[in-house]
Amino acid sequence: MMVVGVLLIILSVALPAVQSAVQGYRLMGDARGIAAQLSLARMLAASNFTRTAVYFDTTAQTYQVEAWSKSSGILQPVSGAQPLSPGNVFGYGSVTIPAGAQTTITQTTPIYFNSRGVAVDNAGNSKGDSAIYITNNQGAYCAIAVSVAGQPSVLKLKGSAWVPF
Repeated sequence: MMVVGVLLIILSVALPAVQSAVQGYRLMGDARGIAAQLSLARMLAASNFTRTAVYFDTTAQTYQVEAWSKSSGILQPVSGAQPLSPGNVFGYGSVTIPAGAQTTITQTTPIYFNSRGVAVDNAGNSKGDSAIYITNNQGAYCAIAVSVAGQPSVLKLKGSAWVPF
């Protein structure tokens, strides 16, 4: 009985730490998944000489790659909507420090790429300050920033600075 009691005490102390670590892994997994979808959209745009976008649904907490259909003249889904992990949401809460090249913090939804894989705005003008922010219920924050060349980078908020992860 004493062994079981000691194990229960150790388990009760270790469980919150394990839950926190799992939430951190889920947040970084989602950030890397989004960066991978941004890279896919960039390569798809360049290889098919078309326009693509990664659309973020901040209400449903999903994201998906869309490509320009030359026949219908609209962006159409290339893949199904990918949900964020449980406990993660799009947003930056009370964070006031912009990530990447942003001068003011804002969610960029969707993020577009032109036929050369360059990040652009809806009108087709080069844009180097696109970013999407995600947070978890532990208060950790990640950002996926896209440079003007279209290269995504995953950043994590540590203290008062965004650092590469």
